[in-house]
Amino acid sequence: MESGNRDNIIQIALDLFALNGYEATGVQEIADKANISKPTLYHYFGSKRGLLDAIIASYGEKMFTVVQQGAVYNHDIVMNLTILTRTMINFALSNQSFYRFHIALSSAAPETQGYAAYQPLRTGINECLERLFTDAAADHGNMRGRSRPYSETFQGMVRTWAMLVLNKEIELTEENLQKAVHQFMHGIFS
Repeated sequence: MESGNRDNIIQIALDLFALNGYEATGVQEIADKANISKPTLYHYFGSKRGLLDAIIASYGEKMFTVVQQGAVYNHDIVMNLTILTRTMINFALSNQSFYRFHIALSSAAPETQGYAAYQPLRTGINECLERLFTDAAADHGNMRGRSRPYSETFQGMVRTWAMLVLNKEIELTEENLQKAVHQFMHGIFS
């Protein structure tokens, strides 16, 4: 029962954070929605920040694994980015509340708890993607020295396309996937 109650609190808090934002969601609101007392929430997580850390640890680890596995360079950067884009959008579809919350955290102000809690995940994802682009530069000389901006702009492209899919503005088809990666690659090879 302990694990089920804890997981339920995490899911309810995540849904509220994704909908209203971390800073705007109160502990009492989470407790009420989870049908628990505030002391119960504190028993499991210690604080609102502890709850945030638990969410990022749980879902962030899954997201990091998707990026880490997809960012292993196979000497075909277009194929790598296509696979990575597909798997990241599929992760977003399977974890919609976390993905929306991840986007909010990735643009949080530096003085917020959300920013501080999210930084280790952001750093890990950036390192994986920067390594991919650094490795690809051995095959594509014009990419040298640009791994950081490529990492950031690639993530921006994926976030944009993922949100279009999540919001049902487009479908995740092979054609749309190819368009997304082609658009990004055009900037690299120009």
